[in-house]
Amino acid sequence: MKPNFDMFHQWSKKPRVTYVKTSNEKIAVVYTRVSSKEQYDTNLSLDWQKKAIDEFALRSDIRTAAYFGGTYESAKTDGRKEFQRMLDYIKKNKDTVTHVLVYLLDRFSRSGDGAMRLSKELREKYGVTIVAVTQPIDTSNPGGVFQQNLQFLFSQYDNELRRQRAMAGIKEHLEQGIWCKKPPMGYTAIKEGKERKIIVDETGKKLRKAFRWKAEGIKNDEILQRLKAMGVQIYKQKLSMIFSNPFYCGIIADKMLNGNLVEGSHEKMIPPEVFLQIHKVRAAAKGKYGVTHKKENEQYPLKLFMKCDKCGIGYTGYVVKKKNKTNNKVHEFHYYKCRSQGCNCNQRTSEVNQEFVYFLKDYTLQPQLVAPLLYHMDAAFDKHYEVALEQQKMYKAKLADIEKSSEELEDDFYLYKKVPEDVYIRLRTKLAKEKADIAEVLSTLDVENSNLKTYFREGITISTQLATSWYSSPIPVKEKLQKFIFPEGVTYNREKGTFLTSKVNTLFEPIARLNSITDDDKNKQGSISAALSNWVGRTGFELPYNKLNVNIYKSKNIKTHRLTHWEYM
Repeated sequence: MKPNFDMFHQWSKKPRVTYVKTSNEKIAVVYTRVSSKEQYDTNLSLDWQKKAIDEFALRSDIRTAAYFGGTYESAKTDGRKEFQRMLDYIKKNKDTVTHVLVYLLDRFSRSGDGAMRLSKELREKYGVTIVAVTQPIDTSNPGGVFQQNLQFLFSQYDNELRRQRAMAGIKEHLEQGIWCKKPPMGYTAIKEGKERKIIVDETGKKLRKAFRWKAEGIKNDEILQRLKAMGVQIYKQKLSMIFSNPFYCGIIADKMLNGNLVEGSHEKMIPPEVFLQIHKVRAAAKGKYGVTHKKENEQYPLKLFMKCDKCGIGYTGYVVKKKNKTNNKVHEFHYYKCRSQGCNCNQRTSEVNQEFVYFLKDYTLQPQLVAPLLYHMDAAFDKHYEVALEQQKMYKAKLADIEKSSEELEDDFYLYKKVPEDVYIRLRTKLAKEKADIAEVLSTLDVENSNLKTYFREGITISTQLATSWYSSPIPVKEKLQKFIFPEGVTYNREKGTFLTSKVNTLFEPIARLNSITDDDKNKQGSISAALSNWVGRTGFELPYNKLNVNIYKSKNIKTHRLTHWEYM
């Protein structure tokens, strides 16, 4: 007696199917690609691929639902934008899409085992078959799947052979000092004839300043701010990588050289000496490159800015913690320390900072000197702008004469045919240059002095409170203020407890001389007046030097002797 299977139907098992095609129609997506931009720009391969695929689809009664690719994408990975967009489309339309049409299997992927896994997933999970129109394979049976997998493996093998040959060529170029990869930030690759050259670009010229700043001991935070003000946006890790790359001083270091160094043929951004100086600064910082990861300690405003008078290296800071045995409280003692090994120039920060305040008082303008200084400066401003206004009028008159001469020259050439063409071109070029020169000079003549007077008065106010402003400000303000007054930093003499500097801002340098005038000076007021007048005279109010030799074209006497004027222009 046969069992009644209807009673056991609930325990029957069916193969798991994750897709259900809504119709028997064959619907495909098309994927085309080339490997490089050069192929994309110059080759007709994409059009040829699309044409062959469309003809195959027409013969095989396959309807094309969407096109993907049509651009240059490397097939060594499956993370391509257009490729991923195609896969997303298939997943969203798994009920309708049945085929992926490509020209060759290596157009689909060259990732070998990765392509095999992806092909299996599309076939079994989505019911989608990959068809190469020039290599049609029936993957509905194990033999066809095996054959397709072999094609994927051969594509990967071919890709690896190409890569090996390319790497050998790159290594050979690197050994000859020729950088054939993408140049680092600050460099641009250009073509001069058939030769490829790597030159410093506009960004590189700004990075060159960053190297100089770092060699002077300026912190990375400050360098990043300066670069940002110059239009170079860069993050802190990238800046450290740039400072660590010897490419910028003309030396190639690449892992393909197996630890060897090669002198590059590219343009050097900085001398090797500057690069080595930077790494002395970085080594002394012990990995702390000046980028703020935590709040700066307010005890060390002179760190790096202050240099040792014995070795010339900037000071750093450290703290000593001691526990009070009586109450178990921990006390902190802060010190400046010379970074040169064996120098032993250590000093309490509280003492050094106070001595720096006394040093700043030498450059603090005394209140009784403000009024006479403003009197002399206002007089200098007014005199300067009076002369500037006269020069502006003079140059505007010259500019009007040149424009009139240009019009006369145009008339003589086009209307009256009095001037030969070669003479016309020469004179027109000359007049245009003279016009541009005058326009440039006019742009430098500022005849509005109210804003500058306001700024100067504000600067005078700051200079009267210089020492107290520095002492009471947070550390970022202190650092900017001290750098503004002493651009090249200061040197500290530990034995005498005094500061020296090689350069003082020209606005503050005369203040020390003014403050040095004592009450014992028999002609104190006369000395102050002379010093103020001398200071104002040195502030740089200099009118533009007239380098223009404006030759005005005149057309008189042109009828009697047309070439007389042109022969001597």
